[in-house]
Amino acid sequence: MSEPTLASAVVDRLRGDILHGVLAPGEKLRLEHLAPRYGVGRTPLREACCRLASEGLVTIEDQRGFRVAPISRAGLLDLTRTRQQIETLALRAAIAQGDITWEGEVTAALHRLLRRVPASGSGTLDEAWELEHARFHATLLGACGSPWLLKFHAMLFDQTERYRRLAQAYGKAGRDVDSEHTALVRATLDRDAERACALLTEHIARTTELVLAGHPGLRAGLPSSEKELPAKTRSIRKKG
Repeated sequence: MSEPTLASAVVDRLRGDILHGVLAPGEKLRLEHLAPRYGVGRTPLREACCRLASEGLVTIEDQRGFRVAPISRAGLLDLTRTRQQIETLALRAAIAQGDITWEGEVTAALHRLLRRVPASGSGTLDEAWELEHARFHATLLGACGSPWLLKFHAMLFDQTERYRRLAQAYGKAGRDVDSEHTALVRATLDRDAERACALLTEHIARTTELVLAGHPGLRAGLPSSEKELPAKTRSIRKKG
């Protein structure tokens, strides 16, 4: 395996272990322990940690190495607001610019997601569904015409998924996510940017609410009001 390929493989494996919670938030990344696990030397691991630090998944400690980035309530709320702003901007552009090929890709991505029924059971993660879910959201924004927006979306989506997966380990809350995705696609293909962006904003906020309720470390000190939560559309008038 060439050095660039090896470096990318190490980044992907390390990112996956962080996103899946195999490496816990705040955990010290001891290169001497990780090297045999990944079958590489310390130099590729150090480079991988630096790359993931640029994505916000790893923190660099002066003279003390690396740690998995911590999670926090404030961090999740900031992440959610930023994701709402970036993704609605991208969705508006995609709706304005997307052609019939993009419409077909969005429809196909939704169908694949709906066909992939998540495994049942509290705390169970279905990796096939998770993959289709990520592809669906990326495809939805794919016609925005901005590589930067898509790059930011990918980074923010990964960060959100890390929180969601960590909370999901404590049990699942009821949610009809299929209906949320279907309504979002319907509004998008109708070229109703206002409704589509409102639905996307609410969809992201709903995930945050469930994460806050599901993870003990994030649930502590919950406010008595919802003012702290990112803005979401609480009432979306249905058309027709």
